[in-house]
Order: sequence, then structure tokens, then C-alpha cells
Amino acid sequence: MVNRLITLAFLFFLSLLQADNNITLLDEYHDNLCQILVDTSNSIDDYFVESNSTEVSSSTWAEVINSFAIENGQSFEKDLRLRLRLSLPKIQKNLHLIFEDETNDNTLYDSTKLTNEHIEEKNYYLRLEYFKYVKKSLNMAFAGGVRIRDAHLVPYLNIRSHYNLYDEEKINSILYNRFRYYTDGEIINNFEFNTEYNVNDSLDFFWRNQLSYSNKEEFQTLINDVSWIKTLNETEQVGAGLGIVSDLKNFKNPNSDYIHFHMLFHHIFYKDWMYYQVAPSILWRESNAFQTSYRYMMNLGVIFKND
Repeated sequence: MVNRLITLAFLFFLSLLQADNNITLLDEYHDNLCQILVDTSNSIDDYFVESNSTEVSSSTWAEVINSFAIENGQSFEKDLRLRLRLSLPKIQKNLHLIFEDETNDNTLYDSTKLTNEHIEEKNYYLRLEYFKYVKKSLNMAFAGGVRIRDAHLVPYLNIRSHYNLYDEEKINSILYNRFRYYTDGEIINNFEFNTEYNVNDSLDFFWRNQLSYSNKEEFQTLINDVSWIKTLNETEQVGAGLGIVSDLKNFKNPNSDYIHFHMLFHHIFYKDWMYYQVAPSILWRESNAFQTSYRYMMNLGVIFKND
């Protein structure tokens, strides 16, 4: 099913080049992919639970993003990203089967680097995840899955927790943690403290702080970022922010890896499932002696879901 999904997604993006005079071709590909996802989800559900109930709806969805980036002093970058979530409501309403590539799985991803890898060269993650509301301000997700590269599989356990530390009318502060253990001995732990301030119905400020640890890496990664998002209308958003990414050794003596001023224009331009993002940025990288570099990135995304 995954190979078929990727193949159809490629055909979908190729069809964009000739869709001006035949826009219904886009709808046909989109509807076919949505139906494939829902049918696959229902087939898995029906295999384990025999039920003719029509009251159980599926929240299955997928997203494909085609990205391109150019930056002075860097080679041309590209990436095709995929994430899908199959809902299994008959088995358990909080149970999902998730498949995604390494970029979507990476909590540190901030658009400053694309993989430039072919689809078959990337790491992929497949997991079965159970989401649980523990109490009003705390929820957790427990998952088991495998990391896939070529024919090599590495099983792992995944635990996510999400705690609303402060939740008022305009301010929301959240503690987030993702702990992961691989059977090859690797341990990765990501901890976040994020705050959102709602200025009004169309303007939001965000303060993001993240610390990532891996027992197979010499350094830890620290991210600090302040940004804002302005909603222009139902289909357009614009934003900007300043971020600093640092390395730490033994959780001390931070050393700046890069600083970036980033901007974003997000536009849903066809129905409610096709969008593009223009994301220019200015960077100062340690690897470039903190010389100023200019980066231009564009994303073309398509969302597939059961309406």
C-alpha cells in the first residue's frame, strides 16, 4: 500500500505541471488516494473487529510535501516528505498506525537543511500508537514500532507526554517530552517547554525551547526560538521569527551552531487540501565562520483525508 501511495503521489505532483487546462485530474488523483487510505484503514479495522457499524468514522489522513531550497554557499537541496496516520476506531478510538519519514519524525527539524536523499535511501518509522488522556491537563501516548532503512529493521519503544503547565485565556505554556528506546541500544530523549501568547483572533506569539539528548551523540542540542504568526484570512498566514541552535557537552557550555532569522508565507490555494509555503531566511552558521547567508525554501503540500 505504501509503495502505491508514493507512486500515486509522484504522479500527482507530475500532473501539477499540466493541470492548468485539466484541473479535474488533480481531484481524481486526490480522491483516489483518499479512498485508498480509508479502505486500508477500514480493512485493518475489520480484520480484528467484525462490525457493520456505520457510526464509527475514520480520521485517517496523510500529507505529502515536496520541498526545494537554495542557499548561497550550499548546494541545491530537495526532499519529498510523507506522513500518514491510519485511524483504527473499531479496535480502539485512540489507536493509530503511523508511518512517516525521518524528517517528519525529527522533532529538531526547522527547515534549515533538507536531506537530499532519494526515497529509498531515507529512514522511515512505522509505529502503532495509543493515545490516552490521563487527566484534564495531561495526556500521554505509548507506541511500539520499527525504524526502517532498506531491509534493515530496528524495533523501538516510544513514550510521549504532554502537560499543560499554564492554560489561561491568552497564554498557554506546555511541557512536552518524547522518550525513545531502540533495540540496538540507542536512547533519545527530547524535552520541550513552549509558550503561546494569543494577542487577538489573528495574531499569536510563540516561544519555543527544546533540549535533545542521545546516548550515541557526543553533544546535546538546544533550540531557542521566538516567532509570531499572523492569520490574514481563511487561506493565508504570514510569520517571522528568530532562532538559535546550540550544542552542549555534558549539558553545559552551550556553543552556537547557527542563528537564523526565518520568515513564512503559507497559502492554501486549492480547496482545503493543497497549499504552498514560501520560507526565506537569513542564517549565520558556525561552519561558515558566521558569515551571513541567504536561504530560500519552498514547500508544496497536499493533504489527504476523509471528509
